[in-house]
Amino acid sequence: MNRERISKPVLLLFILTLVLSIATVVTVQVFSRYKPDIRSKFNLYLEKLEPQSMLVVATTQERYEASKEFTAKLLAIFNIRAKIRLSAVADVTYIIPASDPSAWSIDWNSKARKIVLSSPAPDCLLPAVHTETIEIITENQNILTNTIFKLKEEAAHMQAELSNDFLVRARATLTEPAVRATIEDGLKGFAIAFCESAHLGKPTSIEIHLGESH
Repeated sequence: MNRERISKPVLLLFILTLVLSIATVVTVQVFSRYKPDIRSKFNLYLEKLEPQSMLVVATTQERYEASKEFTAKLLAIFNIRAKIRLSAVADVTYIIPASDPSAWSIDWNSKARKIVLSSPAPDCLLPAVHTETIEIITENQNILTNTIFKLKEEAAHMQAELSNDFLVRARATLTEPAVRATIEDGLKGFAIAFCESAHLGKPTSIEIHLGESH
């Protein structure tokens, strides 16, 4: 009994189909292997931040009291021997450094839809002093109203120095639970924005590990 021979066109078609099937499997495996993981996506997201070197996580207005060193310098300009307390309202901006992606860590549990984000220690930008809010209170001595006005006016001219003085006070609050909670809330918002940008959807659980300030 003679077996029916397969024609060459059919054989070539079969071989071509087999080759294409193998190529498709290999291509899928290659693309799956090189598909960006969560860490790579996060690094790219950090690189696109504006400004690129930091992430603004919270802003607030605070009234800070100037240091004794600042008030002593102010009084010396007018050769006044007195004790005063000087305070003013300033805009405080809390930031997280973002120039080094390796200082961050991130984990995504797709099943639980949980994201765990660890960040570097937070910091503050130079506080922006509202010079019109400067107040001066004298201690155990009377100073003429006109002199107090001149002290306020000079303190306003020393705005840059006063901002640097307040920066020390602002950074001292970075260890306070209430301030850290506010910063963590800002990071949670950042985590949600990242998940949506990476097409992960909105997470149902967010865990934040904030770096310790020194």
